[in-house]
Amino acid sequence: MTELELKIYRIVAGIPAGQVMTYGQVAEAAGNKNLCRVVGNTMHKNPLPFVELARECGYTGDFKINSEIEAKFREMGIGRVPCHRVVNASGSMGKNFGLGGPEVQEKMLRTEGVARLTGKGLEQ
Repeated sequence: MTELELKIYRIVAGIPAGQVMTYGQVAEAAGNKNLCRVVGNTMHKNPLPFVELARECGYTGDFKINSEIEAKFREMGIGRVPCHRVVNASGSMGKNFGLGGPEVQEKMLRTEGVARLTGKGLEQ
């Protein structure tokens, strides 16, 4: 795992429930607004997603949290990484959302209080 990926995970871990950031916003917070694809790839590899919430919202896969990685992240001050709170600039869900696709991602966000889609993302 690279330092940039860890930086991205720290940023995303700080997005509160009920709020979202775009890939571009995360990239800019990481220091380079042109790294949107890097943010997307990093989210797709997220080792600590909100699996329990995803299951409540329809995810049926067998993703398992690696306890060693979880402990390592905890030591670095990073908890679970809510990759479902990262959307594209138009507010659309990620086509390749790893925990059940865009429908599950949208249900997860709505469960957390995100109300509706707008041209700038999802509105709280």
